[in-house]
Amino acid sequence: MMPPTATLEDIKAHQLKVEKDKITPDRLPPCPRCSVESDSFKIHAYRERRFLIIIERLIKAAFCTLVRFKCPGCGKTFTDYPDFAIPRKHYTRQSFMGFSANYLEPEDTTYQQAVMVDNSAPGYPQNDATLAPSTVHRWITTLSRLTQTCRSALILVLQETTQDSALVLVDKLAAQIERLNASADNRISARFGVTQCQKNDNAVSMLERAESALAEARSNESGISIAI
Repeated sequence: MMPPTATLEDIKAHQLKVEKDKITPDRLPPCPRCSVESDSFKIHAYRERRFLIIIERLIKAAFCTLVRFKCPGCGKTFTDYPDFAIPRKHYTRQSFMGFSANYLEPEDTTYQQAVMVDNSAPGYPQNDATLAPSTVHRWITTLSRLTQTCRSALILVLQETTQDSALVLVDKLAAQIERLNASADNRISARFGVTQCQKNDNAVSMLERAESALAEARSNESGISIAI
């Protein structure tokens, strides 16, 4: 069965929002350097980004614009990523999570098996290249890093206070994740990350629960749902 993917309509809808100046910094976390709230951020630049979507087992490129904001306090820049995008990844979040789940959820699945859809891997229409098993390996490594970072950030936030509102906790967690991602000390190796995901963690379900809880907390407090 083909894992879900972002659609061309999803990407076009985001591009239309950009063109109509509908992208705002409100859902970004406060600046981790100087704690300026994100609603004070100013538009800094527009960057075209290529995304790879899978349509009927064919990998096709689609382009849209991402908006970058700058903190007026210290000059740090932030990119607003739509729901279907993952930083530094061309494949969409849906494909990323779906093919990763193919590998993580059934026991003893190989990376080669994880990319197969009806006995063949999705391919590029212009040549014989296909979605590589090594690509899913890199995605699993990224998931393990995200899981470790989220866990570390949540522990640090809960050590600080347990009295904050849901909205404040969400903002603190997002800012702490940003700080941890900027520190090389919080990186873990690919070997360690893949082993952990296979034996101790289901990174996909863990991240899905985290996304759901954070989005629900944000919605309950402000009426605005975000994905972190």
